[in-house]
Amino acid sequence: MTWNYELFIDGAWTSEGAEGSIDVIDPATEEVIGSVPEATTKTAVRAIEAARRAFDEGPWPYMKPSDRAARLTAMAEILEARAGDLRELIIAETGSTGFLTDAVQGAGSIGMLRSNAAITEHSFPWVENGPPTGAPTGMSGNALVREPIGVVAAITPFNFPFMLNVVKVAPALAAGCTVVLKPHPWTPLDAMLIAEVAAEAGIPPGVLNVITGHGEVGDELTSNPMVDMVTFTGSTATGRRIMASAAATVKRVQLELGGKSATVVLGDVGEDYARSIGFGQVLMHCGQGCVLHTRVLLPERLLDAYKEGLDAMRPLITIGDPRSESTVLGPLIREQQRERVEGYVASGLEQGAELLCGGKRPEGFDKGFYYEPTVFVSSNELRIAQEEIFGPVLTVVPYSGDDEDAVRLANDTIYGLGGGVVSTSDSRAFNVARRIRAGLVTTQRVGTDPLPDVGPGDGQGPGWGAHPKGIGQSGAFGGYKQSGLGREWGHHGIEDFTEVKNLVWG
Repeated sequence: MTWNYELFIDGAWTSEGAEGSIDVIDPATEEVIGSVPEATTKTAVRAIEAARRAFDEGPWPYMKPSDRAARLTAMAEILEARAGDLRELIIAETGSTGFLTDAVQGAGSIGMLRSNAAITEHSFPWVENGPPTGAPTGMSGNALVREPIGVVAAITPFNFPFMLNVVKVAPALAAGCTVVLKPHPWTPLDAMLIAEVAAEAGIPPGVLNVITGHGEVGDELTSNPMVDMVTFTGSTATGRRIMASAAATVKRVQLELGGKSATVVLGDVGEDYARSIGFGQVLMHCGQGCVLHTRVLLPERLLDAYKEGLDAMRPLITIGDPRSESTVLGPLIREQQRERVEGYVASGLEQGAELLCGGKRPEGFDKGFYYEPTVFVSSNELRIAQEEIFGPVLTVVPYSGDDEDAVRLANDTIYGLGGGVVSTSDSRAFNVARRIRAGLVTTQRVGTDPLPDVGPGDGQGPGWGAHPKGIGQSGAFGGYKQSGLGREWGHHGIEDFTEVKNLVWG
């Protein structure tokens, strides 16, 4: 299949003002699967103006939350009905494997439209009333009210494009904002599909606009005074640039940036777990994920057991077509990204890291941007342990096994997005997790005890209903330090798109 779209501005498909086109390539085959016009700064201004009118003149910001929620729910229903087409598009556009597409990239993300709709309609704190007070002139009091922040510029990356487009569009629309969405030039197609679905669901003209473009278009979105907020997911370097661009007009910025997250294996863990680690999370989407754990902090005494497990696992990793159910590792997104990974691997070797496996392009692939899963053993000071590679490269850092050393090494990075702690003790893992300066930290208890029966309802209490499906519907996602500003998911994600006003009377 091929997918060809125009730009979506003020409720209409248009190529006006575009200069040339952008071809979209399947990273597994290097074949062109679609195209979109390449927007210019003038195009961006038109989209911003449309969003500004739609916000200032309505009706979207003035609708009842329940009415906006109904439109978001309608979008979810349409996308669910088109789940097969969406799946095919995402695999072709990103190279994501089928399992990851179903769980996260595609169907697993549609639920965020429903959850934002439900939160906005039923539980979001639109008004907080203070107690009335008697005064010489009569009754007085105040109320804190939340209002949509206004026009939002949303800029998304190439790795999880559909999911991240929904992460930004759903809460912004739920809050009553209007949006100009600019996806990455390598992955613009699913953003256009979202625009198509929004129009079908009855989202008014100008409320959601989708344009393409490169850095100069992004600069217009982040600096234009008609834009009230910028939400961005991508590299820390680009996040710094966006902060500088937005500073002149003092826009709010929500930034979800890079990471160098670590799985911290504590000193009480045994050899069986060490043998099970293998490549860790870098097999997921070929390591192209900001929150993936790309470091493993491993007690020195477990290193030999880890190597044994890695050797046993290597033959089980199938590299190939992401459409095949047997594929474990698909391609990187583009040749530029593969060359970036190769540069980091070369730096690891130059700095004296021990290469355990990988470190090269797999044999037998004439097409596609494939790279072997790669594991290094190194100290925590090397570039491969400090910088975000965004490829299938895992760095194992041996340490003493002491909890103090584990915390120090986990925090020895400019990033603070994610992490995980593994122990035989829930309380020990929890206490270490509290000391890791990151926004999303998991704990895992391992041991030889059999898994317990979680009880009726799969562990849910009576009256709670089924587990929500998909990602990003509760909790909060975001980072410490240079991993970003603000939070996404759940009610925190909606709050970021609102202003608080104190109304006083009396």
